[in-house]
Amino acid sequence: MTEKQKLVHLSQPQRSTLEGLSNRRPQLPTDPIRDELVTLGLVVKQGAKWALTPTGKKVLAAGSNRRNKGGFSV
Repeated sequence: MTEKQKLVHLSQPQRSTLEGLSNRRPQLPTDPIRDELVTLGLVVKQGAKWALTPTGKKVLAAGSNRRNKGGFSV
């Protein structure tokens, strides 16, 4: 079991965008921060709306845990 752990560190704007997507806030047509989250594989476009991937949900949940402040090991 020598599986390499990948640590995801989100900046405050990225975290805010991720939280906004999870709360279904209205999204701008172009958002460079959201594009970064898509590159990281945390969000995906579903039709006209954006949704969190399972990984994105884990990262968001882990960020709310004070002991794990700063990232989530995927």
